[in-house]
Amino acid sequence: MNENEEAMMADERAAMMAMAYTADDYDVDAHVGAHEALRRLRDGNRIYVAALDHERDLSPERIQDLFENGQRPFACIITCADSRVVPEHIFMTGLGELFVIRVAGNVVGPVELASAVYACEHLHTRLLLVLGHTHCGAIKAALDGERGYVAAITERISEALGDVRDPYAASVVNARAAVAELEASPELARLAAEEGLEIRCAVYHTHCGVVDFLEGAAG
Repeated sequence: MNENEEAMMADERAAMMAMAYTADDYDVDAHVGAHEALRRLRDGNRIYVAALDHERDLSPERIQDLFENGQRPFACIITCADSRVVPEHIFMTGLGELFVIRVAGNVVGPVELASAVYACEHLHTRLLLVLGHTHCGAIKAALDGERGYVAAITERISEALGDVRDPYAASVVNARAAVAELEASPELARLAAEEGLEIRCAVYHTHCGVVDFLEGAAG
């Protein structure tokens, strides 16, 4: 890294620290729009990658507030069960801010779909994000043709991948396949048409912490 890059990174860190927001800035309104929710995730990931302190609210008071007044997550995230992929850290959020559904390979079956519908319909989240990641063990198992006890996951991933063999491309294709499953839901389609729900996808780089927010068809 040259001197200019170091200076730019230092300036960005200083700007992030000057923001000094807390968890309360995120969920004072349970009906956060999809674009605002996505902006918050992008901002949180930039802070995470810059390795600043995690200052989200995890206090006893926050726990009590969520118990008494209920949860108000601004986004629902479907992601892998991989221990390296923790959305609350990746997006620098506190208690009650994200409704997270975790399953190996971030696949979407009936249970994951039902959970997502609950978050979007009853908790009023307006952003539903499928978060894939690089170096995914479930995707590798699918590419290697593993079956047996993991078949419920690998068969679904293999069907989505088709002839794709590049690991990063596989992560993208698999995440977009999950988005397509969600978009086929009549309940979620109604929320998208009537209440501004957006279904998007992204890929987390396990080697550096950066999230690629994907554009285009199915995410």
